[in-house]
Amino acid sequence: MNEDVTLAKWLNNELSGKELADFEASPEFATYNKIKQYSAGMLAPEANMERVYAKIKEGTKQQHKPKVRQLNTWITRVAAVIVIALGLSFYFYAARITTHNATAGNKTTFNLPDASVVVLNAGSTADYKAFNWQNNRRLELNGEAYFTAAKGKTFDVVTPLGTVTVVGTRFDVKARKNRLDVTCYEGKVKVTTPGGTTTLTAGQRIAFDGTNPISLPAEVKTEPGWVLHREVDFVAERPENVLAELERQFNVKITVKGTLPYKGGYSGTLPVKNLETTLDMFSLSYGLTYKKQGNQIILSAE
Repeated sequence: MNEDVTLAKWLNNELSGKELADFEASPEFATYNKIKQYSAGMLAPEANMERVYAKIKEGTKQQHKPKVRQLNTWITRVAAVIVIALGLSFYFYAARITTHNATAGNKTTFNLPDASVVVLNAGSTADYKAFNWQNNRRLELNGEAYFTAAKGKTFDVVTPLGTVTVVGTRFDVKARKNRLDVTCYEGKVKVTTPGGTTTLTAGQRIAFDGTNPISLPAEVKTEPGWVLHREVDFVAERPENVLAELERQFNVKITVKGTLPYKGGYSGTLPVKNLETTLDMFSLSYGLTYKKQGNQIILSAE
């Protein structure tokens, strides 16, 4: 654990038993403990005004007084530095953002502070503040994630295209470029976009291309295809968005020669286990050809 974070948690009595034992065994603990005790009991000395007046009246130079002032100044400065340092340490600890990334070609799973489980799809990022989570239940998502919220727990998933509010449920959120897809697998979710608020129950889905709603069939699966079987489902998806998803899933670069036909968007399921199989299926749908050069894929629409 970062030393500043450990120090801040110790002063706030937030260290676990093991963390406290490790901290007390550190060589710096004795110094920190002495400073804490000394600073807590530090009092300003009482001035003997009669004595001071007598010395002034007698013309005494008060040779020892500057020394006392220097000592008091030093103590004050040390205390101020300690307070500022501890305050800054606690501030940075409280403001620290936890980030999880799923790189191209990979997925990653993590738990939120309330034990809710999040699975990030390839090329996705999730940010949240672990400190004081109970009062700031907010996760920022860029990409796609599947959530299993702990029973009775609620939080917001905030994307550039809209916010999804949940309570003890299972759901999938995908926010890629100008398209937002939300699918509810269990329980209930509330989706808020600039166009309004919609509530989804188990088996319901909603999607927006920009601000335009897209009609989607009911979901019959119990979990997203990319979680269960390494396959990706598309409904009326722009072809360029399909290719961007394949780039993330296979960690490749796809270049198109010519212009891809739109044909109302791509609808279907593509496996993401074998690149050649996936390219064959997609190319056949649009009458394309492709050539593979290392990590580069060239699709020809000419």
